[in-house]
Amino acid sequence: MLVGAFATLHDNPAVREFWEAVVSTLTDPIAPHLVREFQQSTLAQPVPPAFFETVVNESLKVPARVWQATFATFLQEDWSRDLAKITAPALIVWGNQDAFCPRSDQDLLLAAIPDSQLLVYSGAGHDPHWEEPMRFAVDVVRFIEHRVIPRAEKNWQATRK
Repeated sequence: MLVGAFATLHDNPAVREFWEAVVSTLTDPIAPHLVREFQQSTLAQPVPPAFFETVVNESLKVPARVWQATFATFLQEDWSRDLAKITAPALIVWGNQDAFCPRSDQDLLLAAIPDSQLLVYSGAGHDPHWEEPMRFAVDVVRFIEHRVIPRAEKNWQATRK
């Protein structure tokens, strides 16, 4: 499962800008308004307020050094050349209002990962699994039933021969 995924963050201008303007300057305790604004910026559709507050509160538990180390790694590493090594069926879910991950990255992921499928959620942002949880759950179950289980059964049968 890849949800709101980048092909690479290595040279992504949005991530670099977020690093320079926000993450690189974070100190503990992280200001709640920064986390709230970041999490809100990932959404194109409303989510239940209680859920959103949980996301913000959980994000506030992450120390500044972890945010910084994570984003520094994103900016330094380029994993795109390893995508073709993925051997499991892959479901790529992307909201067409995602402000961070462009459609071009989804197309690159789809082309690079063998046995992958792209589902586009019209009107959703970076977190389609938050914005449309019921649809997402149905799509995941359907993908497992139609792509993962049959492949696993075929592989199991091949090992029994």
